[in-house]
Amino acid sequence: MNTKTMVDDAALIHPTKHANHFRPVNASLNGLRRSDKRSAIRQKFIAGLICALSCLSVPAFAQDGNTQVRFLVLANRESPLSSVVPGRMAKINVQLGDSVTQNKVLATMDCSDLVARKNAAEAEYHAAQLRYEAKAKLQGLQSAAALEVGLAASEVNRTKGQMGIFDAQLAQCKFIAPFNGRVAKIYVKEGQGIGAGAPVIDLVGSGTLRARLNVPSNWVAWLKIGSQLNASVGETGKQYPLTVTNISGKVDAVSQTIEIETRFPEKTDDVLPGMSGQAVAICPPDETRCLKSGAANS
Repeated sequence: MNTKTMVDDAALIHPTKHANHFRPVNASLNGLRRSDKRSAIRQKFIAGLICALSCLSVPAFAQDGNTQVRFLVLANRESPLSSVVPGRMAKINVQLGDSVTQNKVLATMDCSDLVARKNAAEAEYHAAQLRYEAKAKLQGLQSAAALEVGLAASEVNRTKGQMGIFDAQLAQCKFIAPFNGRVAKIYVKEGQGIGAGAPVIDLVGSGTLRARLNVPSNWVAWLKIGSQLNASVGETGKQYPLTVTNISGKVDAVSQTIEIETRFPEKTDDVLPGMSGQAVAICPPDETRCLKSGAANS
């Protein structure tokens, strides 16, 4: 008699007992199989993600053996102008790509409701001032107590402070360029209603461009402020010298790289923020350790 026959005979003798006995075991086995399958899928996903991140962060090697690192071009200054108070755009004075000077009014909002509230606050201020002057005269005639005069003076200060609040809010209805630069993006149109915190205009500075790179962490042994790199911008196909200006104080533990910032030459009109390319470090004449890490001869 085989095992299947024995199980079937036992089920015929006690069908309820054996059915309740075998079902939890099968369910437990199935649950373990599903759990193991989910765990295996999760482990494969994490391993693939780590591999992808590692592949992105590992520097490339040129045919001459030098280490090439990717870089991103950045503006020297950036300012995303956004709305502080809700309102409706009344006028936009610039277009995409326009060059602007510092303190130029880029756009204005229709803040007529704030103007009306300021006028009301100004009327309250003048009324409070008249009441204070009247109380002060009555006090000189000994017809008003010092407390009444003090309360009238505090009312003048309160209404004056309220006017200052509305003045500050009205100043936010104009979007003024904080520096010389170019308009990178315009998010709104004339007549469009926007809420507080909504982006309006992105402005990039017109000064010397920067480049941000993630270089191998073993470069910190010889890399310093003022070190040189030779960069090739993909969009222009030209090469430019880069000078290291900032070095991060922390190494990324996963990619074993460190972030640095560099500066382009002063006049680089054909390069724009957002472009990218590859760079090779130039080894100083008195340094030999950098040659082992993939830097090029000076």
